[in-house]
Amino acid sequence: MLFSTVLMWLLIAAGFVIALPALWLLARGLWPETVLRQQEAAKKGLLKCFLLGLIPLIGSVVLIAILSKVPKMGAVAVLLGGVIVAWGFMGAGGIASLIGERLWPQAEPWRQTKHGGLTLILCALLPVVGWAVLLPLMAVLGWGIALRARFSKVPALATPSPVENTAL
Repeated sequence: MLFSTVLMWLLIAAGFVIALPALWLLARGLWPETVLRQQEAAKKGLLKCFLLGLIPLIGSVVLIAILSKVPKMGAVAVLLGGVIVAWGFMGAGGIASLIGERLWPQAEPWRQTKHGGLTLILCALLPVVGWAVLLPLMAVLGWGIALRARFSKVPALATPSPVENTAL
């Protein structure tokens, strides 16, 4: 195995370790209600989310296969595939938040997402099982969680009370 091949795989793994937790933290910062709904959907059972996630998987595979056969639509198929995979991984942020909540209940919600996300993605670095099973499973679960969260009610966010400055 050449050094360049080893370096390529190392950089791909480093990209996943950096990009996915960052994506989950971005979602936590921009859409906190959505992440809370995704976390609640993940709490209700991952098997149902997996089965629900098979619907977008089958639909996207069929659509991308059709688009890739149409002349001059290959770029659209690649772009659509990237958007669909990113949507699945963003939905997996509900699993990351759930893991963080269970392992670090005393931490702030964004730290729970960060720690849970790092735990989840480091498990996905396991050589064969992580790459070939856990990463695709995270995407399918993410699609199911995103769909399930889309049709659930929004939990009330706890708004922090303003801090009074009495030290003056």
